[in-house]
Amino acid sequence: MRVLLIAPPVNSFTGLIKRGYPLGLCMLAAIAKQEKVESVFVYDADKCYSITHGLNFTDQRQNMAAFIHGVNNPEHPVWHHMRLTLLELNPQLVGITTMTADYASALKVAQMVKEWNSDCTVIMGGAHASVMPKIMIEWPYTDAVVKGEGEEPFRAILRRLGTGSTNFEDLTGVITKESIKKADETPLEVEDLDALPFPDRSALLSPEKYSSEDMGLMLTSRGCPFRCSYCSNFSKLTRFRSTDHVLEEIDKVQREFGTFQFMFKDDSFTLSRKRVEGFCVTVARRGFKFLWESTTRLDLIDDRLVEIMKRAGCNRVAVGIESGDDAILKLMNKKLTKDKIRFATSLLTSNGLFWTAYFMMGLPIEDETHLRATLEFMKELQPPYAAIGIYKPYPGTKLFELAENSGLVSSNVSNEHFLTNNPVDYFLTAPPKRSLYLSADRLDALANFMEKEFDKWNKSFANMARRAFSRRQLYLRHPTSLMIDLTRAAKWFRN
Repeated sequence: MRVLLIAPPVNSFTGLIKRGYPLGLCMLAAIAKQEKVESVFVYDADKCYSITHGLNFTDQRQNMAAFIHGVNNPEHPVWHHMRLTLLELNPQLVGITTMTADYASALKVAQMVKEWNSDCTVIMGGAHASVMPKIMIEWPYTDAVVKGEGEEPFRAILRRLGTGSTNFEDLTGVITKESIKKADETPLEVEDLDALPFPDRSALLSPEKYSSEDMGLMLTSRGCPFRCSYCSNFSKLTRFRSTDHVLEEIDKVQREFGTFQFMFKDDSFTLSRKRVEGFCVTVARRGFKFLWESTTRLDLIDDRLVEIMKRAGCNRVAVGIESGDDAILKLMNKKLTKDKIRFATSLLTSNGLFWTAYFMMGLPIEDETHLRATLEFMKELQPPYAAIGIYKPYPGTKLFELAENSGLVSSNVSNEHFLTNNPVDYFLTAPPKRSLYLSADRLDALANFMEKEFDKWNKSFANMARRAFSRRQLYLRHPTSLMIDLTRAAKWFRN
């Protein structure tokens, strides 16, 4: 059996940088190799179709407008490249991963595959499959949808196809047009993460397009016990890989790709203090030499833990702050106040860590005062890098329920809706309005102002210097990383 796993094009249309590799698809590739398939490849469209990427993530409406335009342009070079890949590899099974924001691209990929070969089996999975699986399986070009963590359902699909059957109705975690009622079942979650194989990075097509840093993307845990009202993460069961298992993968990646900078993309790396301390002590005891970045919640760190992490090679941390107003933070169910945020971020700064602060704007009850408070709070905290995004309502979240009760959003949409609307505005009712107190035009104007202010903050000499300083050891080990960063920064400033 010939298998092709596809990450649909997104940044090929927006022109933005894409770090890492499709970790979830590489996990499935490892499962496929365990099942002795004839061939399995992972096609990351944004990497395989090469463009010069930039760093300006702030203008989301413009970026995603370019995305939806590219998705619907059949003459875009990235689609031509994908057609050639299908012809060359001639897969019998195509798996497509998708998040809600890039779902339109996944729809087009499925359509392209079926128009190329109607006998090719097409399955979809990814985060969106746990949000709106019923809509996904209604797409005529999709044969099955995998809801939840996909390793074991994918293994079952491979084994079923190996018998010559394409009947997946009875497979756990797999939804077909004949078994659409299964879309309401609880998503599957793997209990023992150490039992899973490492992501098969060798399955990536165009490996020369990936830097050693890209290959350092890892997950050391799955799940999040918190209930932020804007988050659509289905996985509430928190599971951890053992330190030995994580370090075994790090050692393998370092030997094969020379990776020095790793990215731990857990929902919150510091959920278990005991685990993090044990990891850091073991790294030092065994003489591992590498840098790493992670995400965390600000109520899960203290001065001692930050110091331990830094000594073990942590050079960058990403945190969600979201708002500069305590009432909005309460609405988000963040379990944080501005005072707690001030204290925790001061620990990151005083320990010399580069940290990224994520903010959000445009919630249903926000007004101009709330937005300006967020901007003022960002400048008060002085993060080395600050990102702000327009709130995007996702079905199944508390904030979506609030907006829906207020008549601002609706989950009653079709697949065609995703193909014709800017992802920033998905689920908004007509005429599009996301705030109870701000007109669409006024919110757009304020968002444009906020994005420019954040962009100006990030481009300051002091913050650019802080960014470079945090990566100095990487530059010494891999001078090409410095050249890559300088090229990206140049494009960022030109834009």
